Amino acid sequence: MTAGLRVEEFDPGRASEADLHGYYRVMLARQQTDRADEPALSFEDVVGRLRNPFVGFGPVAYWVARLDQDVVGLAVVYFLEEESSHVALVDLVVHPAVRRKGIGSTLLKTLLPELRARGRRLVEAWQVTKDSDGDRWASSLNCAVARTAVLQVLVIPETESALWRQGALDGYRLRRWAGAAPDELVSSFADARNAVNDAPLGDGSYQPPEWTVERVRAREAELRQNDVELRAVVAVHEETGQVVGLTELELHPHRPQAGFQRDTAVCSPHRGRGLGRHMKAHMIHWLLADRPDFDRILTTTNAENTHMIRLNHQLGFKTVRGMLVVNRDLAELEADLSARCSAMAP
Repeated sequence: MTAGLRVEEFDPGRASEADLHGYYRVMLARQQTDRADEPALSFEDVVGRLRNPFVGFGPVAYWVARLDQDVVGLAVVYFLEEESSHVALVDLVVHPAVRRKGIGSTLLKTLLPELRARGRRLVEAWQVTKDSDGDRWASSLNCAVARTAVLQVLVIPETESALWRQGALDGYRLRRWAGAAPDELVSSFADARNAVNDAPLGDGSYQPPEWTVERVRAREAELRQNDVELRAVVAVHEETGQVVGLTELELHPHRPQAGFQRDTAVCSPHRGRGLGRHMKAHMIHWLLADRPDFDRILTTTNAENTHMIRLNHQLGFKTVRGMLVVNRDLAELEADLSARCSAMAP
């Protein structure tokens, strides 16, 4: 074990300015090393995410690893709920300058008892950059690759707007809203959201929720509480008046010029008519009408979902990075880490 290493829980709300800057330096160094395709994170970006964690993934907890007083590693854990309440979603980062010294293993070993206490049986990590140090470290821990994905980015100032041209929609009309679904559409909107479960999901342990009106309203309320603007564009079938397709985008307060593309889905009987492309193109036009200086949209797509990857490319998205979802049984991981950390002890 590295001499002087200390792991402790981290409370962003009570953290000192020095600790926040230390946390930021670790996140920035990880990005520069493993995610160099992204614009450089600002201090405000990182602190904004700490104060406004992702919605829909359950409670979140933080740990940091220190060498003397310097933050050199961190772990962010989301405790998934409902269908996935056995999963702990972990993002663990070690500063590149001090990797391969056992810091990541010690950090992970320290937080596992809390995961077990909260009833977790599986540890899972998303968005592990393929062929990165994180990929190699997960492999050394015998983590299974449950799913592969790609990050796709639409850089709006660099994209020809003709790609978002919309033609006629025979038999359908588009509706849109920000915040809450209209009462007359929320039931069929919830049903249409379940169509996303038909998309290839690999073998990851996260189970998409079974959407109901109550779950839709709860998610909308949670997003409002966290100052996240949710925009939705839906396709309504003229004959039935039902929502049969949707695309959603989140705008987070700490990154006002970037949008996070969420679910896009079309109900099975209505596929093959170009609804997905129409809805996404409409979303882009709507965004630019309200925010002409809007910069980019980011989306993660499962590598098996070749249809959505191709559709995004048609709109001008570029695939910038391959990513992995990896996981390991908690008890097995705990035993292996105990043995590894014992071997490293002086």
